[in-house]
Amino acid sequence: MKPKTIVVAILLAFLVIVLFNNKEEASFWLFGEIRTSKLLILGTFFLLGVIVGAVLFRRKAKHPKEYGVTNPNLPERTADSEYLGQHDNDLSDDDREYIRRD
Repeated sequence: MKPKTIVVAILLAFLVIVLFNNKEEASFWLFGEIRTSKLLILGTFFLLGVIVGAVLFRRKAKHPKEYGVTNPNLPERTADSEYLGQHDNDLSDDDREYIRRD
């Protein structure tokens, strides 16, 4: 097993022990007096912390270390076909022949 998996398993076991040892009733103020189990309060705030942590510390897309000179939007060229650019009408016959051989 990977060390990260072991650490997560130990932390989750510790969380379960703490939550289930706090089952007694407690009063909680949230815009009024609420009497509920400590298990519910601790579990709710733990989940809120996990969600906030995931949002704040999410991994962002990494930039590639090397950049290529490829453009996926260009039309594909075949050996027989002529390059279909925007300015084909402006090209001379010699230029078209050169592009065709490329």
